[in-house]
Amino acid sequence: MESLAKAMKSMESSMPERDRRLFDEILLMGRIHASQMDLSKLSPETAFLISVIMEMMDRIDHGQ
Repeated sequence: MESLAKAMKSMESSMPERDRRLFDEILLMGRIHASQMDLSKLSPETAFLISVIMEMMDRIDHGQ
């Protein structure tokens, strides 16, 4: 998952400041469940997206 996050981070330099902050938050959400996802048979990209979706659902459930 870290190699995917590093590859995605290279996109950041061309983004406006506001987008960079959002992008950093998305990368953080993708890493939160990295240890569980590393044990799965999912591709890193799929695992990253599932982790982001899980964190977004949690924020929605808690009104953030």
